[in-house]
Amino acid sequence: MSTVDAPPVEIRLPPIPRDAHTAAAEAMLRRLAAAFPDAGLGITGSLATGTHGPGSDIDLVMTDASFRREVQFASASEGIPVAVVCLRPRFDADRERRWMLQSGGDVRIVSMVRSAFVARDPGGSLAEMQRTVERLDAERRTRRDELVAVRREDAASLVRALRGGTPASDEHVQLQLFDAVVDGWYLKHGLAMDTRRESERMLETIAARDAALFELLRRAVPLTHTSMAPLLRAVDLVFG
Repeated sequence: MSTVDAPPVEIRLPPIPRDAHTAAAEAMLRRLAAAFPDAGLGITGSLATGTHGPGSDIDLVMTDASFRREVQFASASEGIPVAVVCLRPRFDADRERRWMLQSGGDVRIVSMVRSAFVARDPGGSLAEMQRTVERLDAERRTRRDELVAVRREDAASLVRALRGGTPASDEHVQLQLFDAVVDGWYLKHGLAMDTRRESERMLETIAARDAALFELLRRAVPLTHTSMAPLLRAVDLVFG
Protein backbone atom coordinates (compact mmCIF):
# COMPACT_ATOMS: atom_id res chain seq x y z
CA MET A 1 0.00 0.00 0.00
CA SER A 2 1.40 3.35 -1.00
CA THR A 3 1.28 6.36 1.27
CA VAL A 4 0.21 9.69 -0.15
CA ASP A 5 1.78 12.65 1.58
CA ALA A 6 -0.67 15.23 2.89
CA PRO A 7 -0.50 18.55 1.07
CA PRO A 8 1.51 21.21 2.89
CA VAL A 9 -0.43 23.51 5.18
CA GLU A 10 -1.03 26.89 3.56
CA ILE A 11 0.46 29.75 5.59
CA ARG A 12 -0.08 33.37 4.54
CA LEU A 13 2.57 35.95 5.35
CA PRO A 14 2.34 39.75 5.43
CA PRO A 15 3.11 41.44 2.08
CA ILE A 16 6.60 42.50 3.12
CA PRO A 17 10.05 41.48 1.85
CA ARG A 18 11.09 37.98 2.88
CA ASP A 19 13.92 37.86 5.41
CA ALA A 20 15.13 35.82 8.37
CA HIS A 21 12.20 36.94 10.53
CA THR A 22 9.50 36.00 8.01
CA ALA A 23 11.20 32.63 7.45
CA ALA A 24 11.36 32.00 11.20
CA ALA A 25 7.72 33.04 11.63
CA GLU A 26 6.60 30.71 8.85
CA ALA A 27 8.52 27.80 10.38
CA MET A 28 6.93 28.43 13.79
CA LEU A 29 3.47 28.83 12.30
CA ARG A 30 3.79 25.49 10.50
CA ARG A 31 4.75 23.78 13.76
CA LEU A 32 1.76 25.34 15.52
CA ALA A 33 -0.57 24.37 12.68
CA ALA A 34 0.64 20.77 12.87
CA ALA A 35 0.02 20.65 16.63
CA PHE A 36 -3.29 22.58 16.50
CA PRO A 37 -4.81 21.99 13.06
CA ASP A 38 -8.03 23.90 13.80
CA ALA A 39 -6.38 26.94 15.38
CA GLY A 40 -6.47 30.45 14.04
CA LEU A 41 -2.94 31.83 13.72
CA GLY A 42 -1.95 35.46 13.42
CA ILE A 43 1.21 37.54 13.19
CA THR A 44 1.22 40.72 15.27
CA GLY A 45 3.65 43.39 16.38
CA SER A 46 6.34 44.84 14.18
CA LEU A 47 6.56 41.82 11.87
CA ALA A 48 2.92 42.27 10.85
CA THR A 49 3.71 45.75 9.54
CA GLY A 50 7.24 45.15 8.29
CA THR A 51 8.72 47.59 10.83
CA HIS A 52 10.80 44.94 12.61
CA GLY A 53 14.55 45.10 12.92
CA PRO A 54 17.34 42.54 13.37
CA GLY A 55 16.79 42.44 17.15
CA SER A 56 12.99 42.21 17.06
CA ASP A 57 11.04 39.35 18.56
CA ILE A 58 8.24 37.57 16.69
CA ASP A 59 4.77 38.02 18.21
CA LEU A 60 2.07 35.50 17.34
CA VAL A 61 -1.51 34.97 18.47
CA MET A 62 -3.29 31.61 18.37
CA THR A 63 -7.01 31.04 18.90
CA ASP A 64 -8.58 27.65 19.52
CA ALA A 65 -11.84 26.61 21.20
CA SER A 66 -10.10 23.57 22.70
CA PHE A 67 -7.86 25.66 24.97
CA ARG A 68 -8.81 25.20 28.63
CA ARG A 69 -7.11 28.43 29.67
CA GLU A 70 -5.40 31.41 28.09
CA VAL A 71 -1.64 31.51 28.33
CA GLN A 72 1.44 33.05 26.79
CA PHE A 73 4.59 31.08 26.14
CA ALA A 74 8.03 31.93 24.85
CA SER A 75 9.93 29.89 22.31
CA ALA A 76 12.38 30.40 19.48
CA SER A 77 12.37 29.71 15.76
CA GLU A 78 15.52 29.69 13.65
CA GLY A 79 17.29 31.36 16.57
CA ILE A 80 14.78 34.25 16.83
CA PRO A 81 12.71 34.68 20.04
CA VAL A 82 8.99 34.05 19.60
CA ALA A 83 6.13 34.96 21.94
CA VAL A 84 2.80 33.18 21.39
CA VAL A 85 -0.42 34.30 23.07
CA CYS A 86 -3.03 31.52 23.17
CA LEU A 87 -6.64 32.69 23.38
CA ARG A 88 -10.03 31.08 23.73
CA PRO A 89 -12.31 32.61 21.09
CA ARG A 90 -15.50 32.44 23.18
CA PHE A 91 -16.89 35.72 24.55
CA ASP A 92 -19.23 36.21 27.48
CA ALA A 93 -20.69 39.45 28.83
CA ASP A 94 -17.86 40.03 31.29
CA ARG A 95 -15.17 39.51 28.68
CA GLU A 96 -16.91 41.81 26.21
CA ARG A 97 -17.09 44.47 28.94
CA ARG A 98 -13.38 44.17 29.71
CA TRP A 99 -12.36 44.21 26.06
CA MET A 100 -14.61 47.19 25.30
CA LEU A 101 -13.07 49.08 28.22
CA GLN A 102 -9.61 47.89 27.13
CA SER A 103 -8.45 48.00 30.73
CA GLY A 104 -5.44 46.60 32.52
CA GLY A 105 -3.72 43.65 30.91
CA ASP A 106 -6.43 43.33 28.29
CA VAL A 107 -5.12 46.42 26.47
CA ARG A 108 -2.24 44.50 24.93
CA ILE A 109 -4.33 41.43 24.08
CA VAL A 110 -7.05 43.49 22.38
CA SER A 111 -4.38 45.33 20.42
CA MET A 112 -2.79 42.05 19.29
CA VAL A 113 -6.10 40.63 18.05
CA ARG A 114 -7.07 43.89 16.35
CA SER A 115 -3.78 44.22 14.46
CA ALA A 116 -3.11 40.55 13.71
CA PHE A 117 -2.32 39.56 10.15
CA VAL A 118 -4.24 36.30 9.72
CA ALA A 119 -1.78 33.63 8.60
CA ARG A 120 -4.13 30.67 8.90
CA ASP A 121 -7.70 30.41 10.16
CA PRO A 122 -9.47 27.23 9.02
CA GLY A 123 -12.37 27.62 11.45
CA GLY A 124 -12.60 31.40 11.25
CA SER A 125 -12.07 31.84 15.01
CA LEU A 126 -9.42 34.56 14.74
CA ALA A 127 -11.40 36.48 12.12
CA GLU A 128 -14.48 36.27 14.34
CA MET A 129 -12.50 37.68 17.28
CA GLN A 130 -11.33 40.54 15.08
CA ARG A 131 -14.94 41.29 14.09
CA THR A 132 -15.89 41.29 17.78
CA VAL A 133 -13.09 43.76 18.57
CA GLU A 134 -14.25 45.97 15.68
CA ARG A 135 -17.79 45.94 17.08
CA LEU A 136 -16.58 46.70 20.61
CA ASP A 137 -14.43 49.55 19.30
CA ALA A 138 -17.53 51.09 17.74
CA GLU A 139 -19.57 50.57 20.92
CA ARG A 140 -16.80 52.16 22.94
CA ARG A 141 -17.18 55.34 20.88
CA THR A 142 -20.99 55.47 21.04
CA ARG A 143 -21.34 54.45 24.71
CA ARG A 144 -18.61 56.71 26.07
CA ASP A 145 -20.65 58.34 28.85
CA GLU A 146 -21.99 54.98 30.00
CA LEU A 147 -18.50 53.51 30.15
CA VAL A 148 -17.17 56.50 32.10
CA ALA A 149 -19.93 55.82 34.62
CA VAL A 150 -18.85 52.17 34.82
CA ARG A 151 -15.28 53.17 35.61
CA ARG A 152 -16.50 55.79 38.10
CA GLU A 153 -18.44 53.08 39.95
CA ASP A 154 -15.44 50.73 39.81
CA ALA A 155 -13.34 53.42 41.48
CA ALA A 156 -16.06 54.17 44.03
CA SER A 157 -16.31 50.47 44.91
CA LEU A 158 -12.57 50.33 45.56
CA VAL A 159 -12.75 53.44 47.74
CA ARG A 160 -15.56 51.85 49.76
CA ALA A 161 -13.41 48.75 50.21
CA LEU A 162 -10.60 50.91 51.57
CA ARG A 163 -12.98 52.53 54.04
CA GLY A 164 -14.12 49.05 55.03
CA GLY A 165 -10.64 47.98 56.03
CA THR A 166 -8.78 46.96 52.88
CA PRO A 167 -5.13 48.01 53.44
CA ALA A 168 -4.06 51.11 51.52
CA SER A 169 -0.86 49.26 50.65
CA ASP A 170 -2.76 46.53 48.76
CA GLU A 171 -1.07 46.62 45.34
CA HIS A 172 -3.99 44.84 43.67
CA VAL A 173 -6.37 47.60 44.77
CA GLN A 174 -3.83 50.23 43.77
CA LEU A 175 -3.53 48.72 40.28
CA GLN A 176 -7.30 48.56 39.89
CA LEU A 177 -7.61 52.21 40.91
CA PHE A 178 -4.85 53.19 38.50
CA ASP A 179 -6.61 51.36 35.65
CA ALA A 180 -9.98 52.94 36.51
CA VAL A 181 -8.49 56.44 36.54
CA VAL A 182 -6.61 56.03 33.26
CA ASP A 183 -9.51 54.29 31.51
CA GLY A 184 -11.96 56.93 32.74
CA TRP A 185 -9.70 59.76 31.59
CA TYR A 186 -9.19 58.19 28.15
CA LEU A 187 -12.92 57.65 27.74
CA LYS A 188 -13.81 61.20 28.80
CA HIS A 189 -11.37 62.57 26.24
CA GLY A 190 -12.63 60.31 23.45
CA LEU A 191 -9.32 58.46 23.26
CA ALA A 192 -8.48 54.77 23.15
CA MET A 193 -5.42 52.70 23.88
CA ASP A 194 -6.06 50.85 20.65
CA THR A 195 -2.46 50.02 19.86
CA ARG A 196 0.34 48.53 21.88
CA ARG A 197 2.38 51.70 21.34
CA GLU A 198 -0.42 53.87 22.71
CA SER A 199 -0.74 51.72 25.83
CA GLU A 200 2.99 52.09 26.41
CA ARG A 201 2.89 55.89 26.06
CA MET A 202 -0.29 56.56 28.05
CA LEU A 203 1.48 58.69 30.66
CA GLU A 204 3.03 60.76 27.87
CA THR A 205 -0.43 61.24 26.35
CA ILE A 206 -1.89 62.32 29.70
CA ALA A 207 1.05 64.68 30.35
CA ALA A 208 0.37 66.52 27.10
CA ARG A 209 -3.29 67.17 27.99
CA ASP A 210 -3.61 67.10 31.79
CA ALA A 211 -0.56 68.17 33.78
CA ALA A 212 -2.32 67.85 37.15
CA LEU A 213 -3.35 64.24 36.58
CA PHE A 214 0.05 63.37 35.14
CA GLU A 215 1.76 64.67 38.29
CA LEU A 216 -0.45 62.53 40.53
CA LEU A 217 0.13 59.41 38.45
CA ARG A 218 3.85 60.12 38.28
CA ARG A 219 3.92 60.15 42.09
CA ALA A 220 1.96 56.88 42.23
CA VAL A 221 4.20 54.93 39.85
CA PRO A 222 5.78 52.53 40.63
CA LEU A 223 3.09 51.27 42.98
CA THR A 224 4.35 51.25 46.58
CA HIS A 225 2.93 51.84 50.06
CA THR A 226 2.94 55.60 49.29
CA SER A 227 0.89 55.31 46.07
CA MET A 228 -2.63 55.35 47.51
CA ALA A 229 -2.79 59.04 48.45
CA PRO A 230 -2.04 60.38 44.94
CA LEU A 231 -4.31 57.70 43.41
CA LEU A 232 -7.25 58.79 45.56
CA ARG A 233 -6.65 62.41 44.55
CA ALA A 234 -6.53 61.25 40.92
CA VAL A 235 -9.93 59.55 41.38
CA ASP A 236 -11.42 62.84 42.58
CA LEU A 237 -9.78 64.75 39.73
CA VAL A 238 -11.08 62.46 36.98
CA PHE A 239 -14.49 61.50 38.34
CA GLY A 240 -15.32 64.44 40.63
